[in-house]
Amino acid sequence: MLVQVMAHRALADAMELMANAMAQETVSSPRGKKRRRG
Repeated sequence: MLVQVMAHRALADAMELMANAMAQETVSSPRGKKRRRG
């Protein structure tokens, strides 16, 4: 179903945004910058 696909993508985007926010909070760690995909 198209609705399920859109909901799944929206959830994935939200999780990625949260992950990026958490990564930015720990900028002091050397791994943070390498993990981020630009």
